[in-house]
Amino acid sequence: MISVGICDDEKQCREQIKNLLEQYFKEKGLHYELWEYESGADFLDRGEEINLLFLDIEMEGVSGIELKDYLQAEEEIRIIFVTGHVEGMPEAFGKNVYGFLEKPLDAQKLEKYLARVIEDIEEDIILVLKGVQGEMALRQKDIYYFASEKKYSHVVGREGETFCDMSLQQLEEMLGQKSFFRCHKSYLVNLGNISDANQSIRLKNGESIPVSRRKAKELKDAYLKYIIRKAR
Repeated sequence: MISVGICDDEKQCREQIKNLLEQYFKEKGLHYELWEYESGADFLDRGEEINLLFLDIEMEGVSGIELKDYLQAEEEIRIIFVTGHVEGMPEAFGKNVYGFLEKPLDAQKLEKYLARVIEDIEEDIILVLKGVQGEMALRQKDIYYFASEKKYSHVVGREGETFCDMSLQQLEEMLGQKSFFRCHKSYLVNLGNISDANQSIRLKNGESIPVSRRKAKELKDAYLKYIIRKAR
């Protein structure tokens, strides 16, 4: 699950961010929780663990810059700054700062920054999939692969096996190609759970997955890119 915080003293801005986040996560099929803070002091008094913080630069009391400096020393929280004062942006650069949004907010920029953050924390993301008997939530890193099963998809993971009411094509479009790869017309595999990739795929659970001839080179390239990205 992604835990998102919005720290801004303007209610209108918080509402706009909330609406954009709701739309984005719904489209991506991702599960998240949201927390709001009206000041830097409110955020410091919180009890919640936050993965991503939308942070206003100019606030009374504890400013966004001061809060950023504290967080860089104490916590691993990813920050996207929100500001109507571009002159303060040079001070806002630093570790775990993923970008800057000027008020009024640009939805496309927000989505771009969100994609970068999610890429970094994707293994802990909870995927919300259409199950045969309603929605089901699965941690991405716990999924080994999806296999085509007529109009359903067979889901094999660390916690066992189940079925989801989505085709492999629908899953591929939703999940993208950075962490999952369509190695065969009947299989969509989690790159993070591969132990060896050659003529076939050996997974960390010991299973082997076939690779179609035309997908063999693409798989090697995708797996290499994944390993390099995770090593950064």
